[in-house]
Amino acid sequence: MGLSRTDRLMIPALVALNIVFKCTWLNSGVLAHDEPFTVYWSQRPMGELWSMFATENNPPLYFLLIKAWSSVTPFTAGWLRVPSALFSAIAVWPLFLLGHRLGGRIVAVSAALIFTFSNYHHGFAHEVRAYSLFTLLAATGMWLVWRAKDKPNNGLRAMLGLSALNVLLVYTHFFGWLAIGLQGLCLFALPELRHLRRNFLFGLALTIAWFSPYLIIFAQRIGTSVSQGTWLGSPVPEELYNMVWRWSNVPVLTVVFLIVIAVACVRDRPLSPGIRLALLWAFVPLVGMFLVSLVVPMFLDRYLVYAAPGFALLVALSVARLGASYRWTTGLAALLVSAMAITFTPWRSGVRDPVRVVKAVDGWAMEHRELDVVPSWYWLNYLAAEDLEQLKDDQSDLLYSDIAITDPVPGEVLGPRIVVDASGDPKRSHQAWYRSLKAVYPIVDSVEADHRVWVYRFQR
Repeated sequence: MGLSRTDRLMIPALVALNIVFKCTWLNSGVLAHDEPFTVYWSQRPMGELWSMFATENNPPLYFLLIKAWSSVTPFTAGWLRVPSALFSAIAVWPLFLLGHRLGGRIVAVSAALIFTFSNYHHGFAHEVRAYSLFTLLAATGMWLVWRAKDKPNNGLRAMLGLSALNVLLVYTHFFGWLAIGLQGLCLFALPELRHLRRNFLFGLALTIAWFSPYLIIFAQRIGTSVSQGTWLGSPVPEELYNMVWRWSNVPVLTVVFLIVIAVACVRDRPLSPGIRLALLWAFVPLVGMFLVSLVVPMFLDRYLVYAAPGFALLVALSVARLGASYRWTTGLAALLVSAMAITFTPWRSGVRDPVRVVKAVDGWAMEHRELDVVPSWYWLNYLAAEDLEQLKDDQSDLLYSDIAITDPVPGEVLGPRIVVDASGDPKRSHQAWYRSLKAVYPIVDSVEADHRVWVYRFQR
């Protein structure tokens, strides 16, 4: 189904709408959580940066992109988040094209607007992390897969283009391999795409060849995660619903979307190619990662960001396949999009605000104050909140530091000793550093300065 002039004008309009939403409030919060890590290492010399990748769970592409971007723009939180905002905005382009091929204009516009008004995607658009780029590449890959079915010579050129895009995908995030696996599953499971299998496998071999310099590091990171476990716990079945909730803004919309999908699957017999593709795209990663996480926990919202556009597409396609008249279909699509827009809250920043931690520490500032941070990775959050420019400096002494307890304790101990604890463990008495400091400084004051971040003041 070709694009009309109106359809072609809709694409830049949707991208522009996304840019407006996703480039607004970019500077509303300081860098937090994993953002300071990305920024700090992007500022390090290339030799140090490449050494870090040997132990890092993310490949180099986004770090290098931020390194180049920050060298030509002001060094502020807002400017550092611009690439993520733009990648997220552009992601509506392939999503619209795929929706149009599978279901026409109503599906294309509905899917694009559900994506646009998603708090879930808006959050990643405001992170100096690779997830919005991951989303863009994954959505583009699915569009290229479907577009290739109508190309001559079994889509060889299209599959080679997909292979090139997949190289970017796996150098953006290691879970890019899961997105490639999803492409392969669609090719082998959907009869409409099976004639592309040979050329897809040829392109996959090329992708592996281009990734081969990084295969050793990739294998080591997988081995470490499997053998030593991850920081996540095994999920419970409720987490499946909670993940769809994140994709739907609010619980009531989650239920409505799932009902619409279920009804469409019952009425649309046999299932249309678009519904089958969207079901695979949205729910195979969701359920598959849940099952794997029962053995190796990895069930986290950001790790499923490549599947979320498939859910938006599935909702839009389901509305179109309910068998209603054009007027009712258009009205229901408009109603669901309006519900997403009403529950869209782009002005809300994340739950973490390290500035509150800095203020808590400064409130207890005294002469001879000593400051420790545990775990040491949180130093980057603290420094970014205190003065972002500090992320340009070498902070290796702090990043590899630990709380030092002098034994025996000198006769006169200076104080107070302030500790920022971002471990998230409320049972302080179980931590060795707390018991050791308590033995030296018997007077302890504490405050939860930020979400699951405590500040302690130890005094004699």
